[in-house]
Amino acid sequence: MTTGELPVAARLLLPIGLIAGSIAAGCAAQRAGVGERAARGLMLFVVTVPYTFVAFLAIWVLPFTPELVSLPVMGMVVTTAGVGAGAVIARWLKLPREMAGAFVLTAGASNLGFTMGGFVNYLLFREPGLAMAAMYTSFWDFAMVLLFYPVARHYGHGTDQPLWRLIVANFADLRSLPCLATASGLTLNLLGVPRPAVIAQWHVVDVAMIGGAVLAFFVTGLRLHLGQLGAHKWLYALVAGVKFLLMPAVAAVLVGLMWLAGHPLVHPASAPGWKVVLVQASTPAAIYAVVISNLFHLDDRLASAIFVVNTACYLAVVMPLVLMIFG
Repeated sequence: MTTGELPVAARLLLPIGLIAGSIAAGCAAQRAGVGERAARGLMLFVVTVPYTFVAFLAIWVLPFTPELVSLPVMGMVVTTAGVGAGAVIARWLKLPREMAGAFVLTAGASNLGFTMGGFVNYLLFREPGLAMAAMYTSFWDFAMVLLFYPVARHYGHGTDQPLWRLIVANFADLRSLPCLATASGLTLNLLGVPRPAVIAQWHVVDVAMIGGAVLAFFVTGLRLHLGQLGAHKWLYALVAGVKFLLMPAVAAVLVGLMWLAGHPLVHPASAPGWKVVLVQASTPAAIYAVVISNLFHLDDRLASAIFVVNTACYLAVVMPLVLMIFG
């Protein structure tokens, strides 16, 4: 039985229960003494093994059209709009530099991949949606080094490393393997190399996707720090406005422009690209905003609190709406 064949209530409750349960288990493990070192190791495994494997296999069989090339460009535009809006709001509120930097990063960096956007697109559109989500997210390494690092350096004290070293290190990092996997799968796709039938017969992508997602959300729970969540309510609301109103609106405008240009992103598979774009544009703050805030000596406690609250809002309100609208 596919997700689409389940009753509406089950389609809503099962993924939310899976995510919330995995995160809760991670929080419990954290209280039991499982530390940050274990979290980093597990997340590295998730990114370099199941996420890389799934990205490679899914895009290998995606019916390719030239319009798909626009997906990472649209992702970069939507992300830049979030960063720009965050910078304007931070300046308007006259936030201290460390707080402003954390606020801007959480407003711009979205959880597009395995632990949210890719997972939701997989639930809605199966492998074609997952493959297009991987295409959309392929801009991420470039955004990291050309957008987020300079923004963090602007607001923070910087690191001991020059920016060019951060750029080289990012592309040489094992965590960049999903981008290489996406490129490799796309190459086999364009060359017409058939994917082994056993992959579909044994539901390899489904098993790797669900298993990897459970582990990734568990690690998210391991890394959550729930102190000081009661402060900064206005900042939480403003980031939510950027994430769940402004960025989807920007994506909708881009989709509309593609329609007007005669490229409506209506895919021959079961996952229209315009739906994938809107789902990705509505995702919550990324954990990388917390990581970069720490790296550049910004207010990483604020970034962590915004990440927790924004993700909770997404799971409680936005994700059910997305599943109802597109499911």
